Amino acid sequence: MGEIIKKLFVGLSLCAITALLISTTFVKAQELPELPSIEDMDVDITLELLPDARCRVTVDIVAQFEMEELPLTGGNLSLRVSSPSSEQLKFDVTGSVTLTEAGLDVFPAEVRTTLMTMNTDMINGLIALSGIDGQSLSEILSEMGPMVPGVEEIEIPREMEDIVIEDLRCTKLSWNEPTIEAGLTTTLSGSVFEKKVDLSFDIDITVEGNTATVALTFDGYFDLPRVGDDVQWGLEIPEIGTIPGLENFALENLGEFLEQYNVDFTLKVPEDASVSGLPSGYSQAGETYTWSGVDAAGALGTVLTGEAQPDITYEYEAPPSEFPLLVVGVLVVAIVAIAAAALVLQRR
Repeated sequence: MGEIIKKLFVGLSLCAITALLISTTFVKAQELPELPSIEDMDVDITLELLPDARCRVTVDIVAQFEMEELPLTGGNLSLRVSSPSSEQLKFDVTGSVTLTEAGLDVFPAEVRTTLMTMNTDMINGLIALSGIDGQSLSEILSEMGPMVPGVEEIEIPREMEDIVIEDLRCTKLSWNEPTIEAGLTTTLSGSVFEKKVDLSFDIDITVEGNTATVALTFDGYFDLPRVGDDVQWGLEIPEIGTIPGLENFALENLGEFLEQYNVDFTLKVPEDASVSGLPSGYSQAGETYTWSGVDAAGALGTVLTGEAQPDITYEYEAPPSEFPLLVVGVLVVAIVAIAAAALVLQRR
């Protein structure tokens, strides 16, 4: 029984990690998938061009889906992605599900009884025994193949073969029928994450009845091209082809797809910026350009497909250096030294 439990939970942990990787890197569709079940969606995208030749990207999406009858009365799932240091990505997943009677029947009585006795310490002990920490993704998936019926070998992009699982831990496990709560955290490291990525990526999924609400938030930065002392950018985005698994992802139909929903697209530029050739349909307030509705969908479509030919130029400003802090530190030390010397002389 102990060996069965070990395989079960180690397998679940591996499946969770693999699902995260697949969901973020294995998108190889030639066109946008049809999503007729989306009832409503709000999309807010902002590009803020900074004086130090970086672009801050913020994305907020809230979508509602109508789903077929599920064996649960409610549930939620939260995924947090961050980059703690160079060549690392950290994933934190938490969730809970409240099952219906039909959903409970999926679990044999023996498994349900075992789940009631498990806790995070026991799961983490099993993870430690499995030796997952420190293994590469290719090693783990080669061991997973025989565990999945009908699967002999799981192929992954070559760039991802050296990704290593670090610090895999269960952060929460609670089974109180008909509700189960669980949490998992892990850090992935590898050369595919070339440098520290300044980003945060959150997904929250809530299910009530047959309605699922998905809230996605992204906040990140990428570098802009410089020509001499100026920043020059034509709204070109980093090529998706540089992301393993997304080489064939197409964006031609994105504008048409977004026209069905509530979309806002905002561009913010520095005060001294020279701006020309932007997609039509925007309103302007100072250095902020905003597209809404159909105009936003059209603007995003032309930007992402490279059809737009804008020109944005402004003077580059280096980020604040640490030199002023050093000067302040030296002055503080000097003042303290002078005060101490004065006190000594006064006592004489």
